[in-house]
Amino acid sequence: MNYLAKNIKYIRALKGLSQERLAEDLKVSRSRISSYEDKRASPPIEFLISLSEYINISMDVLIKENLNNLEL
Repeated sequence: MNYLAKNIKYIRALKGLSQERLAEDLKVSRSRISSYEDKRASPPIEFLISLSEYINISMDVLIKENLNNLEL
């Protein structure tokens, strides 16, 4: 199962980040973050790499595991 959209939203909430702030930190637009969270678009590999480095977790875990059960 792909948990990516839920995990992006969860990571933001956990870190107290707005879509705007996460977008700035990862050098993408706020609308991109929104589209990834709402499953309207799939993020490119470059974004996945940046996000996984940003939260210090593997891309495999980021995509395949429900982070709501993990403490980051």
